[in-house]
Amino acid sequence: MGRPISLRASAAVVAMGLLVVLFIVATFSAMAWQRQQDLLREREASNERLADTLAEHAAGVFRQSALVLSMMGERLEREQSAKPLPAHDPAFRTFMAALLKQAPMVAAARVITPDGAYLHSHPELPPQGVSVGDRDYVLAHRQGGTGLFPGKPIVSRVNGRLVLPVSMAHRDSDGRLMAVLAVMIQLDDINALFESIRQKPNGTIALFGTDGTLLARGPVDEGLVGKDFSQGPLFRDHLSKAATGSYTKVVATDGKLRQASYRRLADYPAVVSVSTLYDDTMAEWRSYATTLAVIALPLILATAAITWALHRQLVERERFERLLARRTSDLELANEELRHMAEISAHHLQEPLRTILSYAQLLVRKAGAGETGGLEEYLGFIRSGTERMKAQLDALQRYLGVEQCRPHQPVSLPRLLAETVELLAPRLESTGAAITSGPLPEIMGDRQHLAGLFHHMVSAILERRRPERRQTIAVSATREADMWHLVVSADNTDADFGEGETSFPLLGAGSSGDGGRGPTLSLALCRKIAQMHGGRLWAETTGDGESRLHVMLPAE
Repeated sequence: MGRPISLRASAAVVAMGLLVVLFIVATFSAMAWQRQQDLLREREASNERLADTLAEHAAGVFRQSALVLSMMGERLEREQSAKPLPAHDPAFRTFMAALLKQAPMVAAARVITPDGAYLHSHPELPPQGVSVGDRDYVLAHRQGGTGLFPGKPIVSRVNGRLVLPVSMAHRDSDGRLMAVLAVMIQLDDINALFESIRQKPNGTIALFGTDGTLLARGPVDEGLVGKDFSQGPLFRDHLSKAATGSYTKVVATDGKLRQASYRRLADYPAVVSVSTLYDDTMAEWRSYATTLAVIALPLILATAAITWALHRQLVERERFERLLARRTSDLELANEELRHMAEISAHHLQEPLRTILSYAQLLVRKAGAGETGGLEEYLGFIRSGTERMKAQLDALQRYLGVEQCRPHQPVSLPRLLAETVELLAPRLESTGAAITSGPLPEIMGDRQHLAGLFHHMVSAILERRRPERRQTIAVSATREADMWHLVVSADNTDADFGEGETSFPLLGAGSSGDGGRGPTLSLALCRKIAQMHGGRLWAETTGDGESRLHVMLPAE
């Protein structure tokens, strides 16, 4: 199991502030997205309602036309069964005039012979010799078409007005075409109706034939009326699959992205389409989104300001806590030094002093008795005790000479290690030892003390190297929460540094004079430097001559 990650209060406040900002952004984004979907659904529902209404209206127009044509056919069949009617018979024209009064959307009625000549016409009489045999509404029945047929919108040759011809075949009992009955629906009225009820400013309403011909449109565009749009998305992708529906695509009439709803008339060959510009819906949504942004921005700024103020306060508090912890650590270190001094005074310094006193007394006795044998040996013991005491006093002086840390500054550990390797190069070369390193960080600390930390740890390991084998020293660092964990490991050592957080005493019992430069002193100095930085030092012996020194130092 890894160590649980602890989060400082200042970092926790920043994280909480970010979460609040993300919550505000997510909430308002969800509101904006929901509003966009609602607007699209509302516009689609509006288009569908209007399409239903227009389908009923268009069906009514075609129904009126079909009724007029049926009554004309019945009258024509009844009259012709008695005797053939002469062309432009006044009585038949009077009958057609009465019919047209009952069908306000029908502008004119025609009875046309199979070859295209006018047999009857109301309200206008066509010029002599005019033929409409080339019109599609005549050709369709001549080629065997049945039922109601809406032709392409045309400009009437009789009155010069744009009309929509709707025709029906009049056949005898043998199915032979006797005449083409046609009514002319005034397109100006239909276009005006479409223009009055379409969605402003960019909505459109269109009436198509089932073959894709545009029959009427609002807004009016005479350049589009009569064109074939059978390859547009309405006929190509949707109408072939369902008689009614809605879609959002680039339409063929104006090449713009639109929301469209359509209805195919159940009993007549026509399709009604209602569309609105997608950008109009998005413009309404953008206005709503802008309002949300105006509301959300002050909330985000207020959250950021509160978070920053709390962060600054907590940073100051943490800085004070770190300073207090450092002062506490310094006090603990001072107490530990006092304990060391008492231990050294009570034990380690007493041993060489007792040696000196004992042999001095023996020397005095022999000298008083006039004996000269063994005096050199006694003097040697006295000299040895004096040197041990001097070495211990030197070690004590070096330990007490480590000053408190100066103000911390950024320190590059790779550079300090490189300087240590350069400084110890002669010893490394003479002993055949090598130092390797992984990535090391930059930390805040006292550069001089941290340089001494590296120097003393490497020196302590080199002091305990087994001379008959090559030694490799490895330095690595890993981040653990707000601390850097440095590990200095070495193989081929004959020292057992112990396990866990050892005390690393300045002097061991029976210390011999080593000039105050032994591994025990070096590690005691390292321990003191680590503690002054708010860290700690401990050792680990893994066996087979491998030892590890662990140092924890604050990352900041």
